[in-house]
Amino acid sequence: MPRIGEPRAPARPATDDQENRRGAILAAAARLGATKEIDRIGAQEIAADAGVALRTLYRYYPSKHHVFAAVLFAQVSKFRPPPPSGDPAGDIAALMVAACRNLLRHKHLAHAMITSTQIVRAQEDAPDDPTLRELILDIAGVDNPTAEQLRRSRLVQQAAFGILTWTVGGALRPEDALEDVDVACRLLVGDVF
Repeated sequence: MPRIGEPRAPARPATDDQENRRGAILAAAARLGATKEIDRIGAQEIAADAGVALRTLYRYYPSKHHVFAAVLFAQVSKFRPPPPSGDPAGDIAALMVAACRNLLRHKHLAHAMITSTQIVRAQEDAPDDPTLRELILDIAGVDNPTAEQLRRSRLVQQAAFGILTWTVGGALRPEDALEDVDVACRLLVGDVF
């Protein structure tokens, strides 16, 4: 029977060995998620592939959904945007298209990350992750954003997430999704950045 994640924050690694185990869990989930649907992946399988005990996995992640949400966070954290061209709206659109293209490389993994992120957000009062917002503002050349620039950055993220949700759910082809992300970004930020 699947484990229902406890409403608690994951443990933070305190040593290099713990950080390595946490990284192995994320890498194992990414490998498995690239080849199998999330419903066919169990926490035990992730732990075994990572070479850790199931108890260790649950120490860092209350459920497999927390693992896949963390995989998404790790991917966003490692993402390197294309170089800016000086056109803020075009640069933001290029950033978001590249990020979405990167996410959609593996259909099953994209589905696992998007679905899991929604589940985790619904379960807990998760704090906003500023990583993507900071990339958007940085590529637009904004050091001190206005309230409206912050709002539009948030709207860009929400639009892209919604488009990705449609795509991994099968309602939109990836190439159409990327075009939609481009148009949405340009419409949302064109007059503010």
